[in-house]
Amino acid sequence: ARMDNLLSANYSDGSRVDGVLSPYDGLSRGIIASLRAVGYGTADQPWPIVTGQDAETASVKAIIDGEQYSTVFKDTRDLAKATVDLVDKVLSGGKPDGLDTTTYNNDVKVVPSILLTPHEVDKSNYQALVVDSGYIKAEDLK
Repeated sequence: ARMDNLLSANYSDGSRVDGVLSPYDGLSRGIIASLRAVGYGTADQPWPIVTGQDAETASVKAIIDGEQYSTVFKDTRDLAKATVDLVDKVLSGGKPDGLDTTTYNNDVKVVPSILLTPHEVDKSNYQALVVDSGYIKAEDLK
């Protein structure tokens, strides 16, 4: 609904949307639906860059189809492993390995964090990042 409102309030004069940076793949798909409803995704009005986050199967399909440009992939298997390792270490009286104690200062204190590497998934690398790694089954992308 918000994208519908933005399009009608700011782009009904024929101005073109060049990009939409969405914080979540579910929103990205809603944005794509709004863009499609006003004529994007055609030869005369190609898709703008639409990004997302979470590498959801439906959005990876949209990337393959050329509707969504990219998504940010944070492998939940790695997140779960890091969480289990941290909790195990703390519960056994130890100090977690690999804590970043300098990056995240919330103006009250530096918040110790475990930083994992996010990956941008696009049409050129989705196979290696999410299919070959076993995160999404190839048959689920058909």
